[in-house]
Amino acid sequence: MLTRLLGSLQSMASWPVILRLLTAVGVLAVIMNGTDPPFSTPRIEDHAGGLRILDMRFSYGPEEANRLFDALGTDGRRAYLMLHLMPDMLFPICYSLAFASTSAWFLVRLLPQDHPLQWLSLLPLISGAADIIENLSLAIVNSSYPTRIDWLTQIASALTKIKFGLMPIGVVLLSAMMLLWLTRGRPQSHMTSRCAHSSS
Repeated sequence: MLTRLLGSLQSMASWPVILRLLTAVGVLAVIMNGTDPPFSTPRIEDHAGGLRILDMRFSYGPEEANRLFDALGTDGRRAYLMLHLMPDMLFPICYSLAFASTSAWFLVRLLPQDHPLQWLSLLPLISGAADIIENLSLAIVNSSYPTRIDWLTQIASALTKIKFGLMPIGVVLLSAMMLLWLTRGRPQSHMTSRCAHSSS
């Protein structure tokens, strides 16, 4: 299954696809942070009296989560739920596919297609999956308030750490790939001619 996923990622990795994904990432980021719908991060944090939403903290516990949900009030919790179930569910899908596709594009040009390091392309997908499950976990905790689900909050916090921990690693690796590709004279793809055509 993972081998098939990697192969699909390598085949779809093309600049038109990558640019469309990056555009979607930019649009969603602006909607969530730079505009004023009820589910935007600034509006939600206004409901909470300036408390940061859990997604933007590196670490939090059940008490901090409960304090936020209490401060949000009914309207704030509803807006936070909308954020988790709408744009913030699409955002990790788009950014993880964008970074994974870009990594795959460079790796098939730097290394043979069957090289073990090709698996690094999947690293952004792990971060994206952690983000999605984190969002679902927090949505459940939010919907259950005032009943507390402390164990699920702790799982969400662990997933937040994974999400934020993998992001800088992915950026560093992608930067290294780009630099190697440029210094090696921009090599062509190592994939088969059929796949190389689809990923050029």
